[in-house]
Amino acid sequence: MKKEDLFLAMNGINDDIISNADKYSDNRMTTPFYKRLSFAACACLLLLATATITAAAAIHHFWGRGMNGLIQATDEQQQVLTDQGQAVVYPEMEDYSSYQITDSGITITPDTLIVDEHYAYVSFKVSGLQIEESEEPGAELTYYLGEDADNESSWINGSSSFYDGIVPDENGMAFYEDGSPIESTEDGKIINHYADENGDLEYNLMLFLDDKNRSLLGNTLHVNFTELGKYVDKADFEPTVKGNWEFSLELPTVSNAEKINVNKAVPGTVCTIETIYITPISIAVHYRVDGDLEQREDSNGIPVFTGIGLKDGSNFKYIANGGSSYFTDSSMNHAIDTDCFQRIIDPSQVRSLFIRTNDYDTGEIVEVELP
Repeated sequence: MKKEDLFLAMNGINDDIISNADKYSDNRMTTPFYKRLSFAACACLLLLATATITAAAAIHHFWGRGMNGLIQATDEQQQVLTDQGQAVVYPEMEDYSSYQITDSGITITPDTLIVDEHYAYVSFKVSGLQIEESEEPGAELTYYLGEDADNESSWINGSSSFYDGIVPDENGMAFYEDGSPIESTEDGKIINHYADENGDLEYNLMLFLDDKNRSLLGNTLHVNFTELGKYVDKADFEPTVKGNWEFSLELPTVSNAEKINVNKAVPGTVCTIETIYITPISIAVHYRVDGDLEQREDSNGIPVFTGIGLKDGSNFKYIANGGSSYFTDSSMNHAIDTDCFQRIIDPSQVRSLFIRTNDYDTGEIVEVELP
């Protein structure tokens, strides 16, 4: 299926497979994981500044190109999170060669993985797939947890695409990963840098488990690529290579989650933030609802997390990279909004949250200071 659009939003993404356990799904809204180019190129993103996680040992872990483009991390962050076991760097493994699968002249290998209870980022290196500079590569793949792909408990939501070599800077402007400015073709199309200097590509998965009663930690993630090719006119996938590249990846058991009791009202709303659970890659904001929220066809009115303020005074209002919001009880007195980040953060350095007062286009962004 195109870019594995299993986790989608109000704008047409299929959300039918999301588990309904205790979620009152008719009042749940999801927002999509964002593809780098479409948002960065529009210069509408602000990024979280480099968080400082102090490493006690020498830097020796290096995450893949695709992972760094997806959730830019400092060398120290890569070192610390890998040493702590939240991230896995497959090229460092002694049995790395056993993960390399070659079929139809194409070799695919897992490169980097980082996970917490409900979110996971996974990157794969793809060698041998020939793509012209003006083309967008694509893949058909499936993924699931556990051992039974047909069991509902194995379903996981996600979005995926090949890394295009474009990242946004701190002002939300797009540039290439080497710092050079974006270039366009004569007809105005942005030139992407899918291939690295060796001609290899990287494929990124952004995965989300929507059931708060389940956890990714310690699970087995199965990923199976079946077709590789390109997109024609950014819409129709045209397979050029068929094969079977199937992986079973043991997910870490560490999330580095911190719980913070907030108990502060969100200005301009009837909602109070009771607690947050925050990790280096995601946040879950738990609300108490002390009134009625306006329900619309494509929204539930729950305030939406957008960004954070850091203790050094920096404010980064737009780091949310997709998630879900829903009521957790039938009386609609409690709700939750979860989001992953576009960049690694240090939870201990978070000073405040930026919250959109509702999930409509008219919602105002307000700041809530943490205790």
